[in-house]
Amino acid sequence: PREASVLIDIQEGNKLDYQLEFSKKVWGLKGITAKSSYVVDASPVNPGLVTYIYQEISAGVFGLTVPTGLFGMLKGREAYIESVWFDGNYWIDRGYSQEGEEYYNVYTREVGSEDEIDKSRY
Repeated sequence: PREASVLIDIQEGNKLDYQLEFSKKVWGLKGITAKSSYVVDASPVNPGLVTYIYQEISAGVFGLTVPTGLFGMLKGREAYIESVWFDGNYWIDRGYSQEGEEYYNVYTREVGSEDEIDKSRY
């Protein structure tokens, strides 16, 4: 939705949280978080393709974090991020709309005081 921002929190152990954060509450909904596992394709066919699998979905509603039965049908479902650029600070992915139009998303890395980037790997 237009009122939402996407935050992807990549964690150790091939885990990530895919979060939708709403700029204004929609029916008291502040955000949705899908705890997921992921793999990155290193083959020459789709290098950098990130496949993540929804494990547990919760929502922030009226100040509470609650499991969402409505989204339970998504558990085990795969979603994809087709990486076209990653340099340790910026991650750009490509997708296609239902009309077949190409679009790009740009993600930036948030670096905390304890989080350092080893640039020699990129």
